[in-house]
Amino acid sequence: MNTLSCYIGKKVSEIAIMKSLHLLMVANISIQEALRRVADKLPDSEMADRLSVASDMVSKEGRTLPEAMREVGLFEKYVDLIEIGQQTGNLNTVLKELIDMEEELAAAKKKIISGIIYPLVVTGVSIAVGYGLTFVLGNILNALKLPGIERELPYKMGQFIVANRSILFILYAGSAAGVIAVVAKNADRMPVIRNVYNSLVLGQAFRVVSLALMSGLSPASAFRRVAEFSQGVWTQIFRMVAEESVSRSFSEVIDEIEEYLPFESYLLLKVKIDTANMSEGFAMIGTKMINDAISRFAVVGSFVNVFAFVFVAVQIVVLMSPVYTMLFTFIDRSAAGKMF
Repeated sequence: MNTLSCYIGKKVSEIAIMKSLHLLMVANISIQEALRRVADKLPDSEMADRLSVASDMVSKEGRTLPEAMREVGLFEKYVDLIEIGQQTGNLNTVLKELIDMEEELAAAKKKIISGIIYPLVVTGVSIAVGYGLTFVLGNILNALKLPGIERELPYKMGQFIVANRSILFILYAGSAAGVIAVVAKNADRMPVIRNVYNSLVLGQAFRVVSLALMSGLSPASAFRRVAEFSQGVWTQIFRMVAEESVSRSFSEVIDEIEEYLPFESYLLLKVKIDTANMSEGFAMIGTKMINDAISRFAVVGSFVNVFAFVFVAVQIVVLMSPVYTMLFTFIDRSAAGKMF
């Protein structure tokens, strides 16, 4: 049960449970026994109770795994595919595909979250460093305090920053937080972020279609199930594909959505359909879309990181500008034989 050992003391995810069940069933352990063993090892008491109930349903009431999962509320997103896998004798294969798909998506989301968090950390550290620089600025201003210097604008600016640093940086941090909040709230309206998100969702949808086809579902049934958890325009597209696939050839139906697919993905799918490898075609397209989304977000993350570093540099320049101006003024006036 090493799969669950890293989750001790934590809320256990459904994917970790699915992985453990799959490993046990591959080792020829019965479904009810696999459920019981996983339940015994879970640190999450609520999840353990649900698995124990599911085990009793399978062993004592003669329920199937999908029926028990529906009853206890586990794997709700994929329970229909699990049922098809069990009915067709492909349960282990279906579970393995679901595990691989969810882990790929989890890895993609982790990379995206990391790309978002890093600039935020840089911004937060820069604000803290900037606040610390105000104390350095105060010491430098005191060291450069010469007769008449208090009349100079740069000196007055520096003194104003030092005297009001707390208020200024509260406003500064609040403004930065406000900008971040606005960007986060409207991120889905930004074309780049929206495209990345759509690629992730669509990639997952095509992987589910592949799995459904592999499990024996017809294209119409596969797309009907995918439409249930899709969003936006793709919900209507998948429903249309499901309806049209009943009375038309699937190759002709795919031609109807050519404009919504990347050209290379469309060509690949057509080739796979013509060679009777639809499931493989959708799996390849789905994986490619997920990987492309990660790559695009990595580019966006690079620009954001550059912006964050420029933000830090500008902050330092602005904070220390009174010192630079005073030094240049001091040098110029000393060269001219004048004082402040």
